[in-house]
Amino acid sequence: MTLGLFRGLLTATLFLAFITLWIWAWSKRREPEFKAAAMLALTNDEPVNTRSDAS
Repeated sequence: MTLGLFRGLLTATLFLAFITLWIWAWSKRREPEFKAAAMLALTNDEPVNTRSDAS
């Protein structure tokens, strides 16, 4: 196996993995989970203490 063939196969494998991950991420089955994860930063379950008691 030559270095060029190895690099070509590696490139093709990584490209296929990228396309597979892209399809998985944009599938309709995953949409509710991703929407819930996107809202995590906007929820406020605990009050934030902004006072500094280091006096």
